Amino acid sequence: MKQMSLFDEPTIVLPVNYYPEFLTKQEADALYQHCQQLQWQQNQIRMLGKIMPVPRLECIYGDEGCDYLYSKSVLLKPLPWTSALAQLRDRITAATGYSFRIVIGNQYRSGQDSIGWHSDNEPSMGFNPAIASVSLGSCRKFQIKPIGGRPTDFWLEHGSLLVMHPGCQSTHLHQVPKTNKVVSTRINLTFRPHVGKSR
Repeated sequence: MKQMSLFDEPTIVLPVNYYPEFLTKQEADALYQHCQQLQWQQNQIRMLGKIMPVPRLECIYGDEGCDYLYSKSVLLKPLPWTSALAQLRDRITAATGYSFRIVIGNQYRSGQDSIGWHSDNEPSMGFNPAIASVSLGSCRKFQIKPIGGRPTDFWLEHGSLLVMHPGCQSTHLHQVPKTNKVVSTRINLTFRPHVGKSR
């Protein structure tokens, strides 16, 4: 497994690590096919006083009782772990030392599907959570920046793992912007802790 720390300049180190070949191509292809069978849904979100569709498809799997509310308007209730997702969770835990109780899937169907600048600081994840993100399918730009600072751009590859370490959500924002380029589907699996109901 090849590790590449993310640097903007030699003096700027981001609170993330990037593993471009965390999965082999064969493993990533098989996982991508498995993800096609997950229960994706188009949720509704409240923004600027209006209810509108979330600009991507979502799903959630995880431990019983670990509901996830974000933007004070979208409530996700986890389905039981699939064998493939549980095995991937355990593999990431073994590689990083971080434990996870849910995985939220995001499916970006085209370049117009996106997620804007945000931090994942929902109380259900506890204080300063670690988040591990596996990318499958089409390569999309991922941007991260210090709050009030300038963004750094990365291209997340098929089978890669991006780890946002504890503290990142308090000091940085990140996004997957829209693009006018013709791109195929990207699936993103974000493994997260949860402080809810015990197993």
